[in-house]
Amino acid sequence: MAAGRCAARPGLLFCDDFESDAPGPPPAPWTATQSTPGEVTIDGTNPAASGTRSVHVATGENDYDTFLNLRDAAVLPAPGGKLYVRFFIRLASGMTAGHNTLVRGDLSSGAGAADNLLFGEDNQMILEEIGTDGQAAMSNQSFYTDGQIGPHVPAGVWTCIELLADAGGPALDVWVDDVEVPDLHQTKWKLDAYDQLRFGFEKYAGPAVQDIWYDDVAIGTQKIGCD
Repeated sequence: MAAGRCAARPGLLFCDDFESDAPGPPPAPWTATQSTPGEVTIDGTNPAASGTRSVHVATGENDYDTFLNLRDAAVLPAPGGKLYVRFFIRLASGMTAGHNTLVRGDLSSGAGAADNLLFGEDNQMILEEIGTDGQAAMSNQSFYTDGQIGPHVPAGVWTCIELLADAGGPALDVWVDDVEVPDLHQTKWKLDAYDQLRFGFEKYAGPAVQDIWYDDVAIGTQKIGCD
């Protein structure tokens, strides 16, 4: 493993800081879902979370989903179905009041089906949900009574997110900059042992155009952390 945020640590299965990649299409094991070529690229121009490279997801006005995809049998599904995913994300315009998805965990045999996990935004804060059974939670579950925006990804700032999806628990958890978000901790939702992860923008409410950067993507069977 490389030094820094991809340094070897207990339980680490995979980490990519994109530093060895040339600007342009993401190389294997990554693939891209994009309506127009060049919407998902290795970016060496804009500031990265670490080093000089990140992945830029640039959605067009008529796009529904634009994703950087990871499907690698050497990594996913995680042994025992206990999956930690750590990534750094930067949004050009911050989280919106509308509902959209930024990360998906699902089964490649039926993407978007079964008990797929969606990590995204709503009411300008983090939203998590299970896509097929209506289970959802915001980072402040009291928003409709207190009006306060819970933990979120601000505009133009690299933010560290870590997700736990434990199909055997079941258990779902989220940390923002290594701080757990209590309202996103779940122990009753049914989860799958996901063999596919997708990072990008699945647009429901918009905005029409969004620019998102991802960096230092790590997968493990133990908590990874932001360092």
